[in-house]
Amino acid sequence: MASSSSSPTQTKDEEPRNWAELPPELTASILLRLGAFEILESAQKVCMPWRRVSKDPSMWRKIDMRNLGNGRSFYYDFESMCRHAIDRSEGGLVEINIGDFGSDSLLTYIADRLKSTTTAARSEATAAAVDPPSFHSRRSASSA
Repeated sequence: MASSSSSPTQTKDEEPRNWAELPPELTASILLRLGAFEILESAQKVCMPWRRVSKDPSMWRKIDMRNLGNGRSFYYDFESMCRHAIDRSEGGLVEINIGDFGSDSLLTYIADRLKSTTTAARSEATAAAVDPPSFHSRRSASSA
């Protein structure tokens, strides 16, 4: 029976694995399982290789800003974080979900970025039709 202090995948003679040495594709696969908040506030701060991967525009094609509660709402400016995530997409934004937060100015910011993304994609398309990016929000029509 192994002692409780040893890792189940690590033998006694084996050195610990260095997460910074993971191939970028594997790091991206791990980071894509996190939400935008976790990447911006934690994962990108782990090490320089993780920061490089987290800044890749392909990481920000789909942005999920839901479930940001957990008592953190008064510590962070989620609108600013959302704008930062959108900017990181560098025009490659395909889908965004902002959940329950967002002002009219944030929605305008998102709409402007989606319009420019759609316009650029349409101008580059030759034969195929391009679907506009999708946008999700829980804001009711009465709060707009």
